[in-house]
Amino acid sequence: MSDEYSDPSLTEDVDPADSQESPEPNLDPHTITVHNLDGSTDMIVDRDGDGRADETRHDKDSDGIADTVYIDSDHDGRMDTILKDYDDDGRVDRMEIDTNGDGKIDTYGYDHNNDGRIDSISADTDHDGKADTWIRDTNHDGKPDYTRIDMDEDGKNDKLTRDTNYDGVPDEVTFSDPDSNPYATV
Repeated sequence: MSDEYSDPSLTEDVDPADSQESPEPNLDPHTITVHNLDGSTDMIVDRDGDGRADETRHDKDSDGIADTVYIDSDHDGRMDTILKDYDDDGRVDRMEIDTNGDGKIDTYGYDHNNDGRIDSISADTDHDGKADTWIRDTNHDGKPDYTRIDMDEDGKNDKLTRDTNYDGVPDEVTFSDPDSNPYATV
């Protein structure tokens, strides 16, 4: 008896068409799956084959549902969009975006009613590190119907707009901070 193990399937000429086994899955050559020591899994995707990751999906409990997705939306080699799924239902609960490419998140989106759609956004439009614009879609039709803006960043809402009939056009515009009302008389 020999000490060597020999698998007949490795030595015989077998026509794959005659095999009853299912074929290997068609793996995308631009996707790498990493199984981390902490039990989490990262799927790194290079969609355009340029050798740089366009998307990284982090699955902290390895259940097949990504908990955090990092996206390089402008293909500059830096992840500028982050999608988070806190309740592991496969839908985005929070979105974070670096809109100007400076490496700092300046826009946040939230799904408050857990329907898989972002219904409020806070943004730092002048990129000074403080949110100055808030947008809300209260009836979940995909159009903003409430906006508040703090133009001079004094902590007071300067401009409020509301779309009360949900047609996409603000019906009410209120300037609540006299410092920023262009129609205020001095």
